[in-house]
Amino acid sequence: MKSRFVMDTDYLTGQPTDSAAMMRWLVATSPHRTLYVVQGENQLVGVVRLEQVPHGGGGPKLSDIMLPVSHIATIAPEDEVDTLIPVFRDHSDWSSVPVVENGKLLGIIPCELIVSGMPKEQYDSADLAIERLQHHILGAMYSGLIVVDGQGITRLLNPAGADILGINPAAVVNRPYEELAQYLFPHMRDYLEGSAVPLVLSGHATQGERELRIGNGRTILFKFGSVREEERLMAILITFMDVSPLHTAQDLVNHQNRELEVAFGLTLPNSKVETKLKTSPEYQDIYDPKTGTATVTGVLSDGTYWHVINGLRIMGELKVLGVFQLVGIDKDTMVQAFIFHDIGKAQPHLALGETFVPKDTFEPGYLHAARSADWASKDYHVAPDVEWLVRYHHTAEGQLPPSFPKALLPMLRLFQLVDGLSAGMTRRQATIAPLRLYGSTLEIQETNIDARYHRHYTLSIYTGEERDLSNQNRIGYDQK
Repeated sequence: MKSRFVMDTDYLTGQPTDSAAMMRWLVATSPHRTLYVVQGENQLVGVVRLEQVPHGGGGPKLSDIMLPVSHIATIAPEDEVDTLIPVFRDHSDWSSVPVVENGKLLGIIPCELIVSGMPKEQYDSADLAIERLQHHILGAMYSGLIVVDGQGITRLLNPAGADILGINPAAVVNRPYEELAQYLFPHMRDYLEGSAVPLVLSGHATQGERELRIGNGRTILFKFGSVREEERLMAILITFMDVSPLHTAQDLVNHQNRELEVAFGLTLPNSKVETKLKTSPEYQDIYDPKTGTATVTGVLSDGTYWHVINGLRIMGELKVLGVFQLVGIDKDTMVQAFIFHDIGKAQPHLALGETFVPKDTFEPGYLHAARSADWASKDYHVAPDVEWLVRYHHTAEGQLPPSFPKALLPMLRLFQLVDGLSAGMTRRQATIAPLRLYGSTLEIQETNIDARYHRHYTLSIYTGEERDLSNQNRIGYDQK
């Protein structure tokens, strides 16, 4: 390792004309016991160690008691620090060696740095023997490891694996694998039907994975591979880890989703709205700008329903930020408008892998927006502000009719933002970084599996001004 990489720039310096008393004071107020004598632009001229300083009185000048630079060891910044091992070995009283370039003091190499890394005689090549290295590696592994030989005998179970499985290695190592399998499977029948080991031993598998819930209540993910030599099975390697926390987290998410769905259902005016949303599919796809076509990669049979739920989730985040405390923004109006905004949507039925032209396949958004507004007004008697937002949520601000209330523009901008972010979450599996609010300006960062759709920008709720915070521009279509 080069000295410039590890040198310490914290050290004591003094001028040749400084007194020894000055050095004693400097040493008394610092952890250092060595002072480097410099002049000009940090040119090293000598070194004074504490034991060289006489006691009492002002004492001589440092130039009188210092050891000249020509009589001390130095190291260049590009030199390897290992070259100092013999220096510190021969001068155990030295606390450091200066790093010098063109006569200028750049830093010091403390002896502790070298001594701590100094090879000891007992550390010879035997310490790096593969058997010893394997022992340390197996002890340091966080995941479990089982090695079964070609005859079906368990030859190794590492400490982490024994802890995960709750097994004493002495009870299973150097015994038939069935001795270990009894801790993983409730019965021999389950072992023969669900274990990979018999399949590998019989030549019916070479690698794969299994997930099992074992007797101690843990869910374990096993991955296995085979070691062969000239087609002869030498060993089966099984690595595994406890994935119970992942399942617990997934169960919690599923529970929260069920609770959210139930809560959402209570806000709906009747089952007709729920049925309409759940029977309106959404599609995940990959868009090709060269051909203007897209290919279906996923079909969400109740996609519009989850699109609405995702939008309400985003509104919940906006509420926490305080957006609904802003003048001109009404939470109840926004929520009601989002529930009804897609009830007039007429979606085509597409199949997985089907290629389509978006602008020819999906009707323009303003058509279903108008239908949704008509139904919301006629059948559910929504307030006029809700009807305005639903009717024009797919209309660009510059194309709004003169009759559109100007006071609703902040809510329309916010509505269109939520609609777009929710569509990304539902159709592109986008992730939205926590939104930030600065006054009446929101900062939004959207990340997508397809990097072409990444966005990072700000939106002024009151003026509609957008400011791009990245070098990437969104591409594709917005016909859905």
